[in-house]
Amino acid sequence: MKILVPIDSYPERYWLSYDHKNSIDHLKFLECSPVSPNEGLTKLSFKRKVSLKDFRKFDYLFSDGPDVVSSRIADLISSSDFASNVQFVSCELAINGDVYLDYFVINYLVSEVAFDMDRSQYKPLIKSVPDGPKKFQYIVLKDRKPNSGIFRSAESNSHVVVSDEVAEFFKSNSVVGVEFVSEKDGI
Repeated sequence: MKILVPIDSYPERYWLSYDHKNSIDHLKFLECSPVSPNEGLTKLSFKRKVSLKDFRKFDYLFSDGPDVVSSRIADLISSSDFASNVQFVSCELAINGDVYLDYFVINYLVSEVAFDMDRSQYKPLIKSVPDGPKKFQYIVLKDRKPNSGIFRSAESNSHVVVSDEVAEFFKSNSVVGVEFVSEKDGI
């Protein structure tokens, strides 16, 4: 298993701004359940101008809401063995004032236990609820094959985890914007 993270060289200027006021509640994308098109639109933009040519080289994008993928990646995943693990939600991406419709919010539909809690370092997010949500300082994954190809970690739903096969799928298809790690430090 591997944790999906932004590449080290992911430009801060490519961090998308999610339109929280006029879009589907971003927390819906952490629930690991399908989002209905009737729930509304998803809109994202940049806070400042970017080079369209350079930006369009990225396939996997991060935001202050849900993650976004290019239509190329959506097509690749849709024809893969792990397509049932995700949903692609159409979005409007405003780049330098123009709206692009060839990007999708990626909604992860599966949650699975993935962290080695004995080797990971964490503390309760709320001291009075020690068995509640946790704040992780260091994450180590379990040494096992997951049931799903790509999923949210049950221990921390903000972390996306993939099987070794899916990590290789992303690498062999030259997906730009993400990399995969077995351990995560300095969270």
